[in-house]
Amino acid sequence: MNKDVIIMNEATNDGQTIYLYYDAMIGGYLAYGLSAFYITMVTEPFMSYSDELQMPVALLRREHILYLRQSLTKVDHAKKEFYIFQMRTRVGDAGYNRWAQNILTKHQGGR
Repeated sequence: MNKDVIIMNEATNDGQTIYLYYDAMIGGYLAYGLSAFYITMVTEPFMSYSDELQMPVALLRREHILYLRQSLTKVDHAKKEFYIFQMRTRVGDAGYNRWAQNILTKHQGGR
């Protein structure tokens, strides 16, 4: 995973695209920032916060990927590298900052 690509994709997210990145170390897919936010509108992944990238991160199990493939439009995919999905309607970023702050607070132990 290239953190510069992740940061660029999330900074320029069009309000309805979900980017998933394969992490070989954990053997699963991760979504960051707005992509993680959009995923929570479709399924319930494990949520945490990336200290390195300074944004929420969602860990998706195999069943989450299968559900996303059935529920969303797949735009692009390279096995064990990435997925790109498109939501049917534009969501935007309304509520994202409060949601991200909540994830960070939980990550820090409720401080």
